[in-house]
Amino acid sequence: MEVLVLIPVIIILILAVVYLLFLFCLSLLDDISIALLNKPLYVHFYINPKKISPNQQSILNQRFAFYSKLNQKQKNYFNHRLVKFINKYKFISRENLHITEEMKMQIAATYVMLTFGMRRYLISIFDKIIIYPDEYYSKFSEQNHKGEFNPAMKAVVFSWKHFYEGQQITNDNLNLGIHEFTHVIHHNSLRNQDASSLNFKKQYEKLLQEITHLPNRQRLIDSNYFRIYAFTNQFEFISVIIEHYFETPNEFQAEFPELFQNVSRMLNHKF
Repeated sequence: MEVLVLIPVIIILILAVVYLLFLFCLSLLDDISIALLNKPLYVHFYINPKKISPNQQSILNQRFAFYSKLNQKQKNYFNHRLVKFINKYKFISRENLHITEEMKMQIAATYVMLTFGMRRYLISIFDKIIIYPDEYYSKFSEQNHKGEFNPAMKAVVFSWKHFYEGQQITNDNLNLGIHEFTHVIHHNSLRNQDASSLNFKKQYEKLLQEITHLPNRQRLIDSNYFRIYAFTNQFEFISVIIEHYFETPNEFQAEFPELFQNVSRMLNHKF
């Protein structure tokens, strides 16, 4: 009888060991994939994918160029991530701004676009999105802002006016949503060891080596392609170049092909 009682326990222990070995092997293969291929072993795998309404799909197709260029399988992945993002993070209004579902979709779609090549996209470094109608005064920096990432408050903050302008004009290399969410992804990658964060850090370090080499840096400045604000610090530079990557990819690739490829590998994304 005692042996019969122990059998389920033994089976559970064996399954637990097999599961742990599976996770270890998966992690090892991930590391090898990042080292050799500059990307995680896999990105998209959803047991019960979420769906959006036909109206929501229509909005994305009409107003979000990145989405309209995806194939149907990729759109299904995008839809799932969009729903998960909106459900996970709080959207908080300031100064009596009415936050619509379409506003949530545009903000979520920007983040999903940036992280579409990353397996771990729902991160805990922020938990809320605060939206003002226009520029606002930030107690964090004691300055007026159009947007910011506040790690202490775990908040991403936007002026809706300027976020919307960034969405409407798609080739001026000014996109507030991309800029601030890049800060979020960058900070997260410095604090985590998941496959996508490791890949982001690896490519970021290569990028830093390139831009801190004085002749390369001077060429970047002399080109006038990147606005001078990019050279404020390393955090601003990465946000600005990713704005350029999505808004004027052809010009970026023609001007600085190696830098462009670094960003492509960093985001695990190809046009």
